[in-house]
Amino acid sequence: VYSVGGLTDQPDANGAVPISRVAERFQYNKKTGAGRWLPQNQVQQSGFHWAMYPSLVLMQDGRLFYTGSSVFGRGVERATGADGVSGGGVYDDGNNKKRPRYTEILGLRAHTNRDQSASVLLPPAQAQKVLTLGGGNAGNNATAHRHADVIDLKKATPRYRPAKQEIPLGMVNLAGKMQRQTGAMGKMYVSAVLLPDGKVMETGGGLHQRADPVYEASIFDPKTERFKPVAADPQPRTYHSSAILLPDGRVLAIGNNPNYDAGQANYFDQDMTIFTPPYLARGPRPSLTLARPKTGWAYGSYQKFRSTQPITSASLIRPAAVTHSSDPNQRSVALPYKTAKGVTTVKLNANPNLTPPGWYMLFVTNKSGVPSVAKWIHVG
Repeated sequence: VYSVGGLTDQPDANGAVPISRVAERFQYNKKTGAGRWLPQNQVQQSGFHWAMYPSLVLMQDGRLFYTGSSVFGRGVERATGADGVSGGGVYDDGNNKKRPRYTEILGLRAHTNRDQSASVLLPPAQAQKVLTLGGGNAGNNATAHRHADVIDLKKATPRYRPAKQEIPLGMVNLAGKMQRQTGAMGKMYVSAVLLPDGKVMETGGGLHQRADPVYEASIFDPKTERFKPVAADPQPRTYHSSAILLPDGRVLAIGNNPNYDAGQANYFDQDMTIFTPPYLARGPRPSLTLARPKTGWAYGSYQKFRSTQPITSASLIRPAAVTHSSDPNQRSVALPYKTAKGVTTVKLNANPNLTPPGWYMLFVTNKSGVPSVAKWIHVG
């Protein structure tokens, strides 16, 4: 486990608590089954000023991609304190044997206004493409924008570029008056959720810092890079909101904390909403039965299951690890499959950087894109 960002425990001369420049590393010992956080003098340091919550995606070669999304921060700064110019970068921690290196990535639009944007590794994880959505700026209360940017990390010199379509316009409660968004109006606090059919749902958000909730939701297709509007969450979802994929293929949205430090009582919205994607209206869903009931899958192994319907895809989706609308931990790993005599055989890749150890939801879909209810699988 490699940990960066967060706050220090020592206020500066002005009483503010600065963001930590310290990298920490948890070392696991496979022989003893135990682990420990290494002392700081045993961890190679970059000296970087990370954002408070920097969105980091583990790449298939073991490096980390900083997407440019963050919370309450200007993003990565160089060790000299100068603000990063690009908003994104590829970070090599040196495997703790040499000094870490950071290579800036260009092309991310409005990179200084990506506070509380959303970034996800697009399905399938093997494609190594990242989508970054929306964002604003808590420091200067900039109006949130609609930008949707994509990057292909497999390219020799990866660079962000605009997706084929921006986030669709929605309704906004602007200073108590509900009206249609226009022009470049977008949203920060946007949540993005990977779906079992290989698409991405984005939902929630606000036009300004802890204010002016936006009511808009849509589904992004990585193949066409376009959005299809769907029913919007009727509840405001701004600061401290989240959305997660449920094992039955629906999406749960929670949270909203608009008055956190605005001189009012700290109000937290406890309403929950559940979104039913269109694929659940396309007929009966397939049902899975594991041919071998054990849930532990070894890297490079072949696994078998039965489905009540012919399938067109199989994938492992990592469950939620989300805060402040941010869940860059998400990934959907495609499983190559063959079906013979009613038994489907899939092969798990051998790369733990592509499929990090831990729990996943195993989904299959039928020809109509209807997903099964997930089976829980432990990888590694």
